[in-house]
Amino acid sequence: MSEKLVIVPRRNTVGKKILNFAWFVLALLFLLAAFLMPIFFLVAMVFAAVWYFQAFQSDIEYEYTYFDGEFRFAKIKAKRKRKNIGEVEMEDVVAIAPKGDRSVYKYETDRNVSYRNLTSGEPDAKIYELIYKGDKGFCRYEFEPDEEMLDAVIVKYPRVVIK
Repeated sequence: MSEKLVIVPRRNTVGKKILNFAWFVLALLFLLAAFLMPIFFLVAMVFAAVWYFQAFQSDIEYEYTYFDGEFRFAKIKAKRKRKNIGEVEMEDVVAIAPKGDRSVYKYETDRNVSYRNLTSGEPDAKIYELIYKGDKGFCRYEFEPDEEMLDAVIVKYPRVVIK
């Protein structure tokens, strides 16, 4: 059995884009003002550093891995810092279904079910929900698997996946 891997980059929000632009403009303005008063050069470097970290060091990607009856979810920040979010054994999975499907509706509305959103935020993305019984009750992950990953799960667990 081969490992199936999907990496989904998270979309930048409008607020983040506005902040990036604002930090960049402030850095440029204070850099220009540094020609009049040299003390502004220090302020410009602070704004430039904040802009750099806001623009380039805060990109987030989600990684979904399926291998031999186990799902693994991870968060990758700035393409170098990887944090494991969770591991799910397929024996504990109740259902994998498209978001809004009737089979998982009761888990969507139940406030006792813990929830993790691992999607890109794209409006046209095909979002699936993975519901499983964990140590502390039911848990729900929203994620974006591709067809190849779903087909690999269906081979071994056909009753769990709803396409």
